[in-house]
Amino acid sequence: MSEMGAETQMKKALFFDLYGTLIDIKTDEHDPLIYSVLSQYLSYHAVKIVPDELENAYFEAIKWHFQQSKEEHPEVDVYEIFHSIMRKFGDTRISKATVIYTALLFRSLARKHFGLFPSLIETLTRLKEHYRMAIISDAQWVFAKPEMGMLSLERFFRMKILSSHFEFKKPDVRLFQIAMEKLRVKPEESLYIGDNLRKDLVGAKRAGMKFIFFGSDYKGFNNYQPDGFFNDYSELERVISEVF
Repeated sequence: MSEMGAETQMKKALFFDLYGTLIDIKTDEHDPLIYSVLSQYLSYHAVKIVPDELENAYFEAIKWHFQQSKEEHPEVDVYEIFHSIMRKFGDTRISKATVIYTALLFRSLARKHFGLFPSLIETLTRLKEHYRMAIISDAQWVFAKPEMGMLSLERFFRMKILSSHFEFKKPDVRLFQIAMEKLRVKPEESLYIGDNLRKDLVGAKRAGMKFIFFGSDYKGFNNYQPDGFFNDYSELERVISEVF
């Protein structure tokens, strides 16, 4: 690649979804063990709530937030959910650190599978030499930052736009617009990579980005079509070069 070609390429940006695209994860928030362990843990912080009551409080708080929201695609902040539960059933002076530790314990108990997709790190290492890269994800900040750190992903991305910092989630076009503004790139200089057609494809296309789908079921959604697809990270660089 010529020096001019490399400089032009570095003006372009790759935006990635996080869970299901970079991080291979499965969770089960309905596992009774979660609430049994969490109830015992909370008792050490003067929060008195039995497991069934805790599970009900968690899901009811999320449901209430969605019902109260005026957003088309509402989002919650799990940190705030746990904070409200702990204040209701315990000491109103609960520290931020205690709420975070509680949320992380919840997450660790809910996680059933967690890791990276094959060839991901090698591919990101090469892509970082040629593109600016960032995250746009429906994700909880209280989980995402430590989980990215555990998997050594943070070093690849200049910034992270996480839906839990806002009151809306994908496919709301504002998340994509905020990301492009912060990275100072135009829609035609931006490509989004994700695994969800309803959220990722629609949001990216509405924002004017190109879109590459991670998966084998290559099809459109709501009259939008992916610009490319791949199902193994060893293929991604080739696909990017073909569409971007």
